[in-house]
Amino acid sequence: MGQELQRRTPGTVTRADPSWPTVASTTVRLWFDRHYGRRAGHRSLVLVLSALVAMALGAGVTLAFTQREAASTHVGTHAPNAIQVAQADRQKAAVWIAREVASNIVVGCDLQMCNQLQKSGFPGARLMQLQPTSPDPLGSQLVVATPVIRNQFGTRLGSVYAPLVVASFGSGAERVDVRFVAPDGTKAFEAELATDRKARIAAGEQLIANNHVQASADARNALLAGRVDPRLLVTLGTLAGLMPIQLVAFDDPSPGASPDVPLRGAEIGAATAAGLPAMVKFLKAQQDQYAPAVASITQIANGQHVVTVRYDAPGPMGLGGS
Repeated sequence: MGQELQRRTPGTVTRADPSWPTVASTTVRLWFDRHYGRRAGHRSLVLVLSALVAMALGAGVTLAFTQREAASTHVGTHAPNAIQVAQADRQKAAVWIAREVASNIVVGCDLQMCNQLQKSGFPGARLMQLQPTSPDPLGSQLVVATPVIRNQFGTRLGSVYAPLVVASFGSGAERVDVRFVAPDGTKAFEAELATDRKARIAAGEQLIANNHVQASADARNALLAGRVDPRLLVTLGTLAGLMPIQLVAFDDPSPGASPDVPLRGAEIGAATAAGLPAMVKFLKAQQDQYAPAVASITQIANGQHVVTVRYDAPGPMGLGGS
């Protein structure tokens, strides 16, 4: 008999732990049973409360997991890390240099930035890779100041070798600056810059005094402040000797540029519709440094058709390219 009972005894069964809602509802039911017994009315109340607790806890757990998942997704999607930020800034700088910088300019860069520039279409033969042992960026006309280059040269980069920022991308420690290299040092460069600004102001005043030139208030202010690229000043002075022109605006597609960087773009109107094609023909006939990178007829926001002209970066600091 004992052996028969022993044979009929079931083996050990592993049971899954009850869920949190089940535990909570059971706890409430037992508490009410202990305090109020198993009367029918109280029994119904217990069941109802148990169900409510289970639903509340289930909703709370679901909400907690949903919020955690949403927070995780948000962080992964909208909070790029420093490496991603630095890569995006380098990419923007490379695209800008390939589009805006003259192809005969020598650009100094670290290995990673040089590779990015070449991929973006800038001539590899005009890239000067700055080795970690390079004592300075001299020999290049522009230097791309990535975090690597700033760490390599420290404060000397801006105070001694490359004082002028012609474009900047990003912010903080990961930003990328495109700097103009002063071959004779910062002090000599600043003295030259002051002299050149006076020359640009004088040329701007002559242009405003020309009877064939009409200038908007913004264009006039830029001319009188010496903020217009000398290539534009020379070309516009010659053009005004051939036909009446309207100086609508001066601009420069160089984000983050120093105020000392002359504006190398302009929007120019003509007295007649026939004047615009003639103006484009004249601009495209220019040679060497006075040949613009862009010269085309466009329509601006107020509906007016103008000639958009833009020169490559960086512009000469002196009038006539001196």
